[in-house]
Amino acid sequence: MLKKNKLYWLAIFVILSAPNLVSAQTVEALTHKEVMQGVIDFVEAKVNPDKVESTRITVLPIDSRVKFYHCASGINYKLASDRSFTRECPVKVSCEQGPKPWKTYIQVVVSEMVEALVVTKNIAKGVRIDADMLKVALVDKFKVKARSISSMDSVLGGRAMRNISRGYQIGLQDVCLVCKGDDVSIIAKSGSMMIKTSGTAIENGAKGETIKVQNSSSQRVVKGVIGDLREIHVKL
Repeated sequence: MLKKNKLYWLAIFVILSAPNLVSAQTVEALTHKEVMQGVIDFVEAKVNPDKVESTRITVLPIDSRVKFYHCASGINYKLASDRSFTRECPVKVSCEQGPKPWKTYIQVVVSEMVEALVVTKNIAKGVRIDADMLKVALVDKFKVKARSISSMDSVLGGRAMRNISRGYQIGLQDVCLVCKGDDVSIIAKSGSMMIKTSGTAIENGAKGETIKVQNSSSQRVVKGVIGDLREIHVKL
């Protein structure tokens, strides 16, 4: 008889607990991914309604211990303080109605992407720069180096001035478009008149820099500005 009573009360306990178990599973079904996507959609609607590719929104990871519950009234999103969107801003995410009201703050990074020339493979010092070693990539403007460039024309055919690692944002100063000892064309222009002769570079230089070259005919050393690959422009 005692054994039957125990079974009876156990059955009652299971029946009463079942709805609560189902309810708990339903309440806790909201995932971090869903909440993070909601934050991205909220911020994007404010700062990038046209979905311009150069603007990117990133949500920093949420502590795995934080739980979110379904919200009967819908989740609320707002800036954590009275200010406009900046590169980094906290967003308040909250549920005011539901079985378990909650709120949290999620950090968002808004990045303006710009084009930069990036190295696709390791390049050793002195190696000639070819097109397959470079690519134009979108880089966070905040992380773009001051010396970075976006045009391959300024470095193709030149030689690396030092060892360059894959993923590096290459700049004019990293490549000598005219290198010491190179045979170069010396070009002098005055109005419609142009004189072209050959010479030898005495110094390394990047596009737009002024270096010394020696005229092969006169042996005279002159200064000129580097134009295209192995071309030096001098004044008459």
